[in-house]
Amino acid sequence: MKNDSHFNAGLGCDNELFDYLSTKSETATKCHIRNRRMVPFPFRSAGGGRPRVLLILPPITIPKGMAKRCIPPLGITYIAASLREAGFPVRILDASVEGYETERTSEDGSLLTYGLSLERIRERIADENPDIVGISLIFSTDLDNVMDVCQLIKKHNPEIPVVVGGLHPTIYPREILQESVRNGHRSIDFIIRGEGERRFLGFLEDSRQGHFDLNAEGLCGWYKERIFTNAQLGRIQNLDALPFPAYDLLPIEKYFDINVPFSPVPKGRRVLPILTSRGCPVGCRFCASTNVYHTFIARTAQNVIEEIVTWQADYDIDEIQFADDNLTLDRRRSLELFEKLADLNINWCTPNGIMINTINDELIEAMHRSGLYQITLSFDSGNAKSLKAFHNKPVNLTRVPDLARKAKDLGIFSHGTLVVGMPGETVEDIQESFDFAYDLELTSLSVFIAAAIPGSALYHTALNNGLIAKEDARTINTTKAKMSLADIPAETLEHMIVAFQKKYAEKVRRSNPDLLQRKYGAFVKRNPHASEMIDFRLT
Repeated sequence: MKNDSHFNAGLGCDNELFDYLSTKSETATKCHIRNRRMVPFPFRSAGGGRPRVLLILPPITIPKGMAKRCIPPLGITYIAASLREAGFPVRILDASVEGYETERTSEDGSLLTYGLSLERIRERIADENPDIVGISLIFSTDLDNVMDVCQLIKKHNPEIPVVVGGLHPTIYPREILQESVRNGHRSIDFIIRGEGERRFLGFLEDSRQGHFDLNAEGLCGWYKERIFTNAQLGRIQNLDALPFPAYDLLPIEKYFDINVPFSPVPKGRRVLPILTSRGCPVGCRFCASTNVYHTFIARTAQNVIEEIVTWQADYDIDEIQFADDNLTLDRRRSLELFEKLADLNINWCTPNGIMINTINDELIEAMHRSGLYQITLSFDSGNAKSLKAFHNKPVNLTRVPDLARKAKDLGIFSHGTLVVGMPGETVEDIQESFDFAYDLELTSLSVFIAAAIPGSALYHTALNNGLIAKEDARTINTTKAKMSLADIPAETLEHMIVAFQKKYAEKVRRSNPDLLQRKYGAFVKRNPHASEMIDFRLT
């Protein structure tokens, strides 16, 4: 295996993440492609016709008090577009947006789940009458919601094959498949690892002929009552070849009406997410997506522009939010993109954050000219030791004050992020981060408590050290120190964060009330939950 520092940090060999990385093409020294082995498909085939596919995003679970985001799901809309292009009839059920007003609170009151009830989901499945169902699991906190929907499908019709994809099942397929068995009956039949556009399409093409490839790359599932798992060997190299997301299969106007997208206080009223690249090679210890998509692969600037022009024509959008993990990693491509974007007269922001070391004055000026109104600076710590020893994140901290000042001078809102409470971090380290952030000329700031997200190196370090149990992944709350990983009492950590947040919010309100009105004024008028979301963005 390649000696990637982000991979080896704190990882033993006896865990699912090690197994996953040791067999995938991006992180293994050797990849073995096996010959196709066709076996009978264990469900009724479509008789040579193309099966009707229903793709489902289940209800979403978040920490209570966090913004209830309403984002068109990129993963399944990309897959839907690819299936449709190949001639498969496909529909999408986004249970989170269709049941956005329906809420359920956990027994301890810490978590909120929003989305259609199971009964309403059952009714929709009966109405759609699909031949096969694909379910997207975006966050590990939604794992119970996925299991509930899968069991519901099997109770409705056990002959409907259920296929699951997403980050958590990609890395932990055996765990997910085993857990899907309840009372001797399984509710998940197959898992598609990694990118689903090509893998799911190939699976469907085989199934319509009454068989499937037991050795198919990236396919996991059950065969003769035993679990099989195949390595994820390839990545899509030409992202331009993919059709644009099938947003027309969603109740798109409801997303616009709710208007709480990725960055939950948008400037526009008709906002869509755009993904211009996949992958991030940085390897932060608390990040899981870098392990699934380690190599950076980007669309061409022209292809991205064509997509934005399409949504302007089709949906009259007035803002885009870039969902990339590392939008500006390729500086030359970024400059070309922003130069072309300037001609479209559209607002945009970077809710997923920008890597500090990729930005210079030339780039941020080009971003401003092209419509950037808010930039998220992901420095994550103001302590150089913490960044190197605990985060494994390369950040040139000396650049951050200048970037924040430059954004202010250009009239760009700047949002910062801090991640505190990493294993090994001390009270003094965290206080140094707070002092650093307080002196920055930022518009707003979020402080998150380090969480052991499944698929991250941090997760397995925490498991190995007995700091968490696997079940804790379903109740991750980055606003509470309930499962603190640092050697700091939870009460102390929470008290430090709350005190700093109050101090910081007061500084912003006192120093520049006009800026707050400019950023939040219009949003407050049109959103009944604005005050809650504004507090979230400030602190």
